[in-house]
Amino acid sequence: MEDTDIMPYGLHKGKQMQDVPAEYLLWLYEEEKCTGPVKEYIKDNLQVLEIEIERNEKTI
Repeated sequence: MEDTDIMPYGLHKGKQMQDVPAEYLLWLYEEEKCTGPVKEYIKDNLQVLEIEIERNEKTI
């Protein structure tokens, strides 16, 4: 799964993966609410997602 692929389910269904909030993707992963390509996408991008979350927290 790539950044431009479409989120197939959930609150952000229909959005490109790159447009799904990092917090939401990490929550799906930690709560084991994702499988298959979405889970692999999150796992492959875990470090980037965590950095994005960290940056978002600093701007609040």
